[in-house]
Amino acid sequence: MSENTPYVSLANKYRPQKFEDMVGQESISKTLQNALKLGRIAHAYLFYGPRGCGKTTTARILAKALNCTGNGNDKPSAHPCGECPQCREIAQSADMDVLELDAASNTQVEKVREAIIDTVALAASRDRFKVFILDEVHMLSASSFNALLKTIEEPPSHVVFILATTEKHKVPATIVSRCQTFRFRPITTEEITSHLMELAEAEGLDLTEKAARIIAKNAGGALRDALTLLDRAIAYSDGKIDEKLVSEMLGLTPQDVLSRTLNALVQKDGAALHAAFETLRAEGFEANAFLKDLKNALGDLFYFSLGQGSSPFEGAAEITERASAGLLAALSRKVNKLAEEVKFSDNALVSAEVGLFTVMDSCFDVEGFIRRLEALERGESGGAGRPPSSSSALPRESAPKRSEPAPKEHLTASVQAAPVPAAARISAQKTAASASAPKTFVAPKPVSSAPAEKITDNRRLWDAMLKAFESSPFVYDVMTNCSVHFEEDAWTISFGKGKEFYRIPAQNKLADLEKTALKLSGRKISFTIAQNISEPQPVSARVQEPRAAAPAQEAGISDEEPFVKADFSADVEPQNAGADVPEELRGILDVIDGEVLA
Repeated sequence: MSENTPYVSLANKYRPQKFEDMVGQESISKTLQNALKLGRIAHAYLFYGPRGCGKTTTARILAKALNCTGNGNDKPSAHPCGECPQCREIAQSADMDVLELDAASNTQVEKVREAIIDTVALAASRDRFKVFILDEVHMLSASSFNALLKTIEEPPSHVVFILATTEKHKVPATIVSRCQTFRFRPITTEEITSHLMELAEAEGLDLTEKAARIIAKNAGGALRDALTLLDRAIAYSDGKIDEKLVSEMLGLTPQDVLSRTLNALVQKDGAALHAAFETLRAEGFEANAFLKDLKNALGDLFYFSLGQGSSPFEGAAEITERASAGLLAALSRKVNKLAEEVKFSDNALVSAEVGLFTVMDSCFDVEGFIRRLEALERGESGGAGRPPSSSSALPRESAPKRSEPAPKEHLTASVQAAPVPAAARISAQKTAASASAPKTFVAPKPVSSAPAEKITDNRRLWDAMLKAFESSPFVYDVMTNCSVHFEEDAWTISFGKGKEFYRIPAQNKLADLEKTALKLSGRKISFTIAQNISEPQPVSARVQEPRAAAPAQEAGISDEEPFVKADFSADVEPQNAGADVPEELRGILDVIDGEVLA
């Protein structure tokens, strides 16, 4: 470039001049070209979409196609030549018959009437069509839209209106319904990156692909913004434009700081999170910019965890191995809300750090926890798929071992969670025939061995089914906490007060019960769940077996208790024989042989 040549920005220098040059809007270009070839030209078009994606540029190209004379035909051309007087003047916004109006500067009805309504009936001075391009048309006032309505509905045959807007919802429906509408989509990061690399080659720029991708991601789907950022990078560089230079120019958070912060959030490592903020303070990074980059990094990780796209940065694969997509989504949402709060803080970095500590403590990997529970139900020793993060469940090491005394809080929780108090349950275990007992004693423990032949007795069949489902904790828990009413081939399951929550898992397991009953008895038995809560029944109405003699060796607490891993029997003392028995325990003691302990 010589010293006398005026500088032209990349956005203007490489502005598309024909339909084939458009980036990311191929469907719109093809539709308009076919319409021009068939002579199906509408009297009004509405182009809408985000900024910088080609709306005004397409309007100019369409105006060229309508008026081009360089092809030797006296009709519109799908391929404007770009060399005839009409094409050159339209490209320079100097054609008298192609009027570009900024609706944001001409909102008043008097301006609309003067610029459009009073001149629309006049014939074109030279061109084939008189074209009105109204940019940001949503800025017109209501009275201006009303004045324009009739003109757009029935314009003269030589007039074409092209309306462009970034906010279609603000354009009255009466206007939209009279136009052919085209939605311009944001241009993808890949398309912008590819275009920047081609442009860099044409300009002789030393631009790396990673640098081009960073520019494309920060352009927000607007190619014009990407070209403007590249102009800045050229001025900022001394010849080579790489990812480090672009990150410094844009003030982006370094990838290693983002990676350390994300690892700290997933692993709930407060010290590592504080160390990351110490780096941000030392380097002088803004809290709002950091939270924006962190939110974008979490979004990239979320898609990567779903198998979409490549690794967004080094170490991303290790993070997604420890965190599920659900946890990453929850973190992203909370960081987004935190960013809104920090905007109004007088000490943004402190507010951001404190906020992230709150986010870290409030997000749990529920998805990973559920996978582990499902694996336990299937009888597997570990979770399925990606292992859950450290926040998803209580670590095995933190559960109380059998040799340790169990905290009394566990005893209290057990009493509150089940109708039968923990102390009464422990006493009953000492006299029960089986090695372990469920939380309640509405139904008995299974028989010691499976029957060798088809079972005809309903009671024996139920005991055999209990034995069959010992390895399936969820079904077993439902069966041992319900009451069963036997009929010939229709059994009804009901749950007492405080056990209503068993209804949903029971409904999901009815098919398993019917299948097992058919296998053991050869009978097709239908299972239903009673609609109403069952009232306490007399002993004779319950499904109970006479208590067997106590075993010679004392039985321990069942390993099926998922959160209790110690024997509490040493922590309780028997009450005096003359102590009053609470009212709520009298019915239970009619069923269970035992004594009330403190």
